[in-house]
This record gives sequence, C-alpha cells and structure tokens, in this order.
Amino acid sequence: MRILRSAALLALLVAATPALADRITTTDGKTLEDVEITNETLAGVLYKAKGKAGEQNIAAEQVLSVTYLNKVPGLIVSAHSDLEEGNLESAADGFEEFAESIFSGTNKKDKQAWAPGYALFRAIEAHQAMGSKESIEKVVALADLLGSNLPESRYVPLAYIAKAAAQRDLKRSDEAVATVASLKALVQSKALSDAFRLQAEMLEVELSNAKVQARRDRYIEIGIAAGSTFPAVRNRARVLEAETYLEGETKDFGKARKLYDQVTKDSKADGATLAGAYAGMGDCLFQEAVDKLRANGDASAVLEEAVLNYLRVVVVYKDQTRYVPRALYQSGKVFEFMGEAAKPSSTKMYRKLVTEYPLSEWAAKARDSRR
Repeated sequence: MRILRSAALLALLVAATPALADRITTTDGKTLEDVEITNETLAGVLYKAKGKAGEQNIAAEQVLSVTYLNKVPGLIVSAHSDLEEGNLESAADGFEEFAESIFSGTNKKDKQAWAPGYALFRAIEAHQAMGSKESIEKVVALADLLGSNLPESRYVPLAYIAKAAAQRDLKRSDEAVATVASLKALVQSKALSDAFRLQAEMLEVELSNAKVQARRDRYIEIGIAAGSTFPAVRNRARVLEAETYLEGETKDFGKARKLYDQVTKDSKADGATLAGAYAGMGDCLFQEAVDKLRANGDASAVLEEAVLNYLRVVVVYKDQTRYVPRALYQSGKVFEFMGEAAKPSSTKMYRKLVTEYPLSEWAAKARDSRR
C-alpha cells in the first residue's frame, strides 16, 4: 500500500512539474523565454509562445542561437552532457548518431522536426572546437550530409559557411571558393536574407589574394551594408577590418584597437567574432605595453589588461580554435614580460599550448620559447 501511495505521489509531482521551455537569442541581443520551438527552416525559427495561439516565426538571419530544453531526444541530451564535460569527440559522435538514426529510419520515436538539423550542426561545432586536421575534414563531410538530407533546414547556409572556413583552414582555396559560390547561389535561388550574402562576400574577401587596402575597403563596405540591420555581420566585418591594420610592416594598432573595442562592447556577435576581437585587443594592449617599456615607463597595468583579454579567449571562447592557440602563446609572452614572478604562468601557457595544439604554428613558437 505504501508503494502504491508513493507511485501516486510521484505521478502527481510529475504532472505538476511545468514543461521545460526553449529559448531563442536574437542578433539584437534580446532573448525570447518560455517558448516551444517547433522547427527551424530557411525561413526562420517557428515557435509557440505561452499564452498565444498558433505559431510565430523569427527570420533565420535574426537568430543568434537557440537553446532546447523541451522534448529533447535522449541522444541529444547525452551529447549535450558530453559537451559540458569537455568530451568533444563523444559529443560529436552522439549528435551525428542521432541524425543518422533519423535518416536511416531506425529512430521511430523522436519526431521533433528541428532535431536532426540541430544535431548535425552541433556535431559540426564540436569538430570545429577540436581543431585537428581530421576534425576539420569531418566538418566538410557533415556539412555535405546536412545539405543533402535537410535542404530546407536553417542550418544549411551556416553549414556552407563552416565548410568554406574548414576548406580555407585545410589550404584548399579552390574548394572553399566553390563552396562560397554555392552559398551565394543558394541565397539567390531561395531568396534568403542579405545577411547570408554578406557573410559569403566576407569569405570571398578572406580567400582572395587582394592587397591589404583592397580587402580592408571591402570589409568596410560590407560592414556599412550590414549596418544596424545585421549587427552580427557588421561586427564580424569590423574584426576582419581590424585584422588588416595588424598586417605587414606598417601596423596601425590605434585604428585596430578602436574597432576591437566597438565589438567587445557590443553583445551582438557570435563566438568567433568575439574571440577574434578579444585576441586582437590583447595584441593592441601588448604592443602598448612594449612601447611603454621602451620608453622606460610602467607597463604593469597594461600587461595585466592584455593577458586578461587573451585568457578570456582561452577560457570563455575555448571552442574557437582559430584564435585559442595564438591567445595561449601571446599570454605566455605577456607573462614573460611581467617578470620572474610570472614565469611559472608563462610556462603553464606554453605547456597547455603544446599539449592541446601540438601541430599549430604557435606550438612550434612555444617550443622555441621554452628552450
């Protein structure tokens, strides 16, 4: 009798527990709470809001991220747990396994329309975070899998962007250019937002052999075109423009820092953009510290600020492997400049870099620094 009462009580508790709600973060920095997302398509994110009848839609280019808490398939929950624990390879496998179970028809119970596209793109992000040659190759394969199986998913243009970036990092420029052309064709054929066209054009500029000034001018044009309508695109253009000021022999740290400062003070940006901005700000501050030291000034406060920017990349944006190895190396150099007391911290940064990114150019520099 006691067992029956316990079972009845448990049933009442479960029934009284409100359903977990999904969350949508938009590119203008706002968050929609207490919603149930029903699908993610090229047209946008479809959702039901509490207290409102029918479905509503947010255009795809206005969505920065989604968080699923309601009716999430078990395999995706497990993959999320692996991500939180830092088990990137296991997480990627779990996300891909779920998508494949839907495509093969072996999974009959999980009917969420959004789930396979979401899972595949999370797998792409996990492989991007791993940063190895094999994982970057996997990004290309998963992007193709997503596009061929889910051509109407919101994640298709994002997968094209990830694929082109992976091909760029693999030094396959011609393939990356072809992927960008495919993305532009998709934008035109599906009448997608100019936000995706502008992102494709930024990739084109990155892949081009144009001189620094020509690339800078194009980034400025793209940033102006994005304006307040597409703030995430505008901020990405600002970071890329800032990077051109740090190229070559004649660098302009002042102009670069102004752009980085604009981005770091604006939450309307994705992780890659913010990681680039904080890494770049670290570079500008480090140079300011070096200039102070050359003039026999006190650079301690500036060095501390520089290292904090680098460490933010390492800790907060640890999945952005395009920037993390450089941030680790540069933080090690800053600690060296701080004096003897900071040498152990410098060694720690170099060791972490060599251990986690052994094949990167920055790891090679760290090995030289440790000799």
